[in-house]
Amino acid sequence: MALEKELNTRGIKTDLIDLKAVQLKPFEERLIHLDPKPENLVALSEILKNGTSIIFVTPEYNGMYTSALKNFMDVFGRAEFAGKPIGVATASTGAMGGMRAALHLQQSILAIQAYPQPQILLSAEVNKQLDEEGNYHNDSYPLKLNTFLDAFIKFSEKF
Repeated sequence: MALEKELNTRGIKTDLIDLKAVQLKPFEERLIHLDPKPENLVALSEILKNGTSIIFVTPEYNGMYTSALKNFMDVFGRAEFAGKPIGVATASTGAMGGMRAALHLQQSILAIQAYPQPQILLSAEVNKQLDEEGNYHNDSYPLKLNTFLDAFIKFSEKF
């Protein structure tokens, strides 16, 4: 929510894809091989194909990004992601802010032939940084978030 708010404040259109709301079935086959193709997935495919850049946002679970995000990447595959710049933002209630998840995710981004932004947004002790609506609990977090977004926008413009 905080990333979306900041991007919208900058006049950048966003399409927030909430994987909980999408309710993808466990991976069986890529979208391009499904027949018939589920309408909700076709619509998401179009959003992804038409987007110029993406930011994956995930909490860290057991040192990894979520299985829902992995499933999402597998269902759509390279067709929707290849050649796009992708930022990584992670969060945890611990002190590392999702560093292990972020590093794994950057490797997975390369596997779908996309380009991971080198700078990542780590949100350590996220419960002390933001509330569920994306409102800040302290004054230092907006600077960190905006530094990440400035770098992401510059990185994306190169594509």
